[in-house]
Amino acid sequence: MEKRYKIGLFFVLTLISVLVVVLMWKRHTMDGFPNEGNRVEQNQSDPNKPSELDDQAPKTAEEIYQVQKMNVITTSDTICIYENIDKKDGSMSVEVVKLPAKYIGLNRTELEGILAQDSLAPTLSEKQKGFKSQHLELFSAERIKVLRIYDTTQETTGFYIMEVNGEVCVYEHDKTTLYFRTGLRVEDLPADVRYELKNGKFMDSELQVYHFIESYSS
Repeated sequence: MEKRYKIGLFFVLTLISVLVVVLMWKRHTMDGFPNEGNRVEQNQSDPNKPSELDDQAPKTAEEIYQVQKMNVITTSDTICIYENIDKKDGSMSVEVVKLPAKYIGLNRTELEGILAQDSLAPTLSEKQKGFKSQHLELFSAERIKVLRIYDTTQETTGFYIMEVNGEVCVYEHDKTTLYFRTGLRVEDLPADVRYELKNGKFMDSELQVYHFIESYSS
């Protein structure tokens, strides 16, 4: 009886050992191969990791804007619109003209550079109109719009010769800004000239001022 018990116990232990070995083998085999869930996860791209296409494409509005600036150029068919504003009274006028030849074949950056140069060295006719500055407001292959600022306010010039504490002095057109002291005494001037100096004697230019001073300096 005891002998049979030992034999049965031996077989049970052997069977358990075999089962343990088989389970360990299976576990090792499954660890060596990713399961289906892992395969799916590996095939999915990381949303935070940029792809090669993402690296090649512009990512910001500024980058897209820069690319567009470089690719679009003006042609002989581009319409040129000038929007003119007068600082004197805020009045505005619009001119639609053929694009000047020097503005043809330029991208936005190049055109902005040319306009800036023209602002620094305007033509004589533009100066006479009171031209102050200009900048590009709209740019496309179809049309450009340039905002031009003018100031037609007439500049006040001239001088006033006045008497101050018995001395002849020259003031600017506002009668308050001293231009220079002449060193002449009012008492040395003729009576009619002294009378004119009471309210200020107006002179159009520096040349007239110097002629007046020379006339009564000797």
